[in-house]
Amino acid sequence: MSTAQGFYEVYKALPKKVREEVKRLIVSEEEEKIPLLAQIEEGLKDVKLIQAGKKPKKNVRDLIRELRNE
Repeated sequence: MSTAQGFYEVYKALPKKVREEVKRLIVSEEEEKIPLLAQIEEGLKDVKLIQAGKKPKKNVRDLIRELRNE
């Protein structure tokens, strides 16, 4: 299954209100510094690196710390 197919399967399972929000985010990606689809692709690359053992795993505390520093 390709990434697009996987995303679409997840998208179909979302409630209608959330699907509309996702659509809005994708349409408004020109206004963002980093487009939403680019953020998703970057996240998938990070997950693959973590699974391959090339990047350290993060726990929730690390994520919160990282978000507060941005």
